[in-house]
Amino acid sequence: MRAYRFLQRHLLAFACLAPIIIMGAYFIGRGVYPFGNSSLLTVDMGQQYIDFYSYFRETVLGHPGQLFFAFNKDLGGDMYGVFAYYLLSPFNFIVCLFPKSMLDVAITVITLAKYGCASLAMAFYLKHRGWSSFWLVGFGTVYALSGWMIANQLNLMWFDVVICLPLVAYGVDVLVEAHRPWPFIWWLLVALITNYYMAWMLCLFIIGYFGYACCRDWSGPKRTLQAIWRFACGALLAGGMAAVVLLPTLFQLTQSKGTYTVTKMTWKFEYKPYKLLGKFFTGSFNFDQMPSGQANLFVGSLLMIGFILYFVVAHIPWQERLFALAWTIFLTLSMMVEPLDLFWHGMQFPVWYPYRFSFVVVFWLMVLGTRALQLLPEGINWWQLTISLVVILSVAAFVWLHPKAFTYLKDSQILTTVIFSLFALLLLTLRQDEKPLTAILFCVLMLAEAATNATITLNQLSYVSHSDYHTYTESLRSGVNAIQSKHSGTYRIGKTMLRTKNDAMQIGYMGTDQFNSMFEPSVPKLFGQLGQSAGDGFVAYTNGTVITDAFLDLKYWLNPKFDSSTSDPFIPQVSERPDLFGYGNTGYTKIGHTKDLALYQNPYALGLGFAASTQILKTKLIDGMPMVNQELLLSALTGTNFQTVFHKQYLSEPILKEAAWSGATVKKKTSSSIATVTYTFTATTRNPYYLQIPATFSDSVVSLTQNGHTVPIYDTFRDPELLNVTPSAPGKKQTLVFTLLKDSADFGQLQLYHLDLATVTNKLKSLQASPWHIIERGDRSISGNITIKQARQVLQTTIPNIAGWQVQVDGKTVKPKTSLGLLMSIPLTQGKHHITMVYTPPYLWWGLLITIVCGNLVGLWWVLTPTGKHRRKH
Repeated sequence: MRAYRFLQRHLLAFACLAPIIIMGAYFIGRGVYPFGNSSLLTVDMGQQYIDFYSYFRETVLGHPGQLFFAFNKDLGGDMYGVFAYYLLSPFNFIVCLFPKSMLDVAITVITLAKYGCASLAMAFYLKHRGWSSFWLVGFGTVYALSGWMIANQLNLMWFDVVICLPLVAYGVDVLVEAHRPWPFIWWLLVALITNYYMAWMLCLFIIGYFGYACCRDWSGPKRTLQAIWRFACGALLAGGMAAVVLLPTLFQLTQSKGTYTVTKMTWKFEYKPYKLLGKFFTGSFNFDQMPSGQANLFVGSLLMIGFILYFVVAHIPWQERLFALAWTIFLTLSMMVEPLDLFWHGMQFPVWYPYRFSFVVVFWLMVLGTRALQLLPEGINWWQLTISLVVILSVAAFVWLHPKAFTYLKDSQILTTVIFSLFALLLLTLRQDEKPLTAILFCVLMLAEAATNATITLNQLSYVSHSDYHTYTESLRSGVNAIQSKHSGTYRIGKTMLRTKNDAMQIGYMGTDQFNSMFEPSVPKLFGQLGQSAGDGFVAYTNGTVITDAFLDLKYWLNPKFDSSTSDPFIPQVSERPDLFGYGNTGYTKIGHTKDLALYQNPYALGLGFAASTQILKTKLIDGMPMVNQELLLSALTGTNFQTVFHKQYLSEPILKEAAWSGATVKKKTSSSIATVTYTFTATTRNPYYLQIPATFSDSVVSLTQNGHTVPIYDTFRDPELLNVTPSAPGKKQTLVFTLLKDSADFGQLQLYHLDLATVTNKLKSLQASPWHIIERGDRSISGNITIKQARQVLQTTIPNIAGWQVQVDGKTVKPKTSLGLLMSIPLTQGKHHITMVYTPPYLWWGLLITIVCGNLVGLWWVLTPTGKHRRKH
């Protein structure tokens, strides 16, 4: 009894702890480290976000300038917009409490904390709406462990706005009821700052919620007009106070993600509407639902019964029900009609994780469900029971009879949902709120169903093991540290292995790769033209040549020590670089090793900047021709006539096994057969040899071996690439065997080349004669000296020329030019020059000014409002 009274006095705290306890128990049972060797790293959390958290930790603990710019975001780029999307959550400071080798544990703690705060926020909102006792614990946990939350557990940066939503709705209620706009303004401000993307969806929803609140709490046209005025002004002022984040971010969107905005729409259903019914069942999720599926709406049986009854409870005014019905129809259509779906997502189709805005639908279901249940303190009558039972059994029967439409559901899940629903109906028929046991029983029902849904859903996913993440990260860190401890200066480091495309941010060095939603299209365009893996949101330097290595200043290289014929699960190798071992006499020098990695130095690296011909400013690369583009690049930089340096090499006629030609395409004879295509060649020189593979080989269409040794093909690229197949010595027959991993493959662009190494190295050495000697590099600045020896030359850098750079030459501000569609080039006269570059996000100061002005206006409004003065006295 004493424990009961204690919990009654601390219901909000218990509401916060309940989902933490449930999910903590699940994580322990799943063996999440330190209770096992698992982790929460899956899909984008393991391939992208974990590295951003490492970058956040480094920024907070000593490199504040990294908030604005990152030299290790591909070739360098703005980070302010990236922070605004991924990293402005206050929960992220938790990572600073953990060593950098245990960030996966920090992710677990952040996840639990956000689950708890989501439950707390919902419980607080419902307490304001008149709920009490253990109902608050149950409803809060249902919201925190809803279908949307569990399915998007890996997208932690979205959770903050989900936490804010009940608090913003509370602010709307206070604004409508008491005409006090302050909670609405402050919580909307928090949502806009923590994640502007999800806050856009919240803002759209809250307009409808405001209309609903006005109908629910109708107090006449005059007071409603006053509420509308306060709502509009409060929203504008909240947006204005967030301008220091929103304005620079809006500009970055126009340079990156915003360029993919859809302008042509088709009014059509994206799927058959009945498919949405499956999303109300326990565990209605699997991996296939991530890239394409329906909205995750699970809120449990009790809330769905309440939602059904909302429209038949006579105590609710018809005007309120009519508005709620109209808004419900709009939200439902938004989850299946293409233009509405696009509108919620900022006019861009989501890449994976469809219907991201459906967290507002989850909240809406709970708002209406709890509203109806609140008006039924004595339980439901026979006809309400009948309506609920008919709806539940009809939907369950339909889903059970159409298994092909709901492949993510098993019969056991349908049965589990029906059983929970029957228990909920039984409790509703026996409900007597004056008895304390009633709230406890309903709470137990909601906790049990939420825990069941979370367990079934998350068991559908696989996760990166703690040991694989930790071992790879620490191996890479030791390799980078070994280079940096012996070789000071500013340079980029390349590697032939890759766990994520954000490895450079995880460890803290200058690399070339990146996976990022806030990505400028010009970066993957250039990478693709140079024969590197690239897509709309990523680049990966997987198959460099002597030319591109030098141009992009990959001065040092890391390569796994194991032989290419073997594999190591925690060091995923993505490219074969026999030139690092001295094959082909390229001159790459081994400078040391660690336990797992060998370290090499590139003698041809040109630095981040060097003197080059102005011809580079007029050079345009050609899509789909990486070999020609590298020849164009080398000629333009040196100011010489175009010269072929990649020479065709004879490949034997292919030998097909279990396959046949159809034009340039090879097709398997049977889908179950192991089909291979074999070529041979013999090297006549010690020069590097490159095999051009077509873009059609992407996404694991084929695998390749050379003399029985695996030649990795990175499975994500959209342009032809050049694989290094340099033999260990000339004169030895080389056998290349392609194995078809799918039914067919187009071999049309397959071609072998060898590089005229002498010509290339002579040109590279001439470019090395006038380097940019970097004196100092800060988090968002870089400066150095260069001597220009000839007329008509530029300081050619491999730093992207993005808006925000302020460049000074000998103390005078100059406007740099752009070469190759991306890189910064600075025309200079003959002689010695000192160049300084400082980056500041565009519109940052304007945003700060608007924030200050709007903050003062809110303060003035509070002082001049009688309710504000009254609140201050108490």
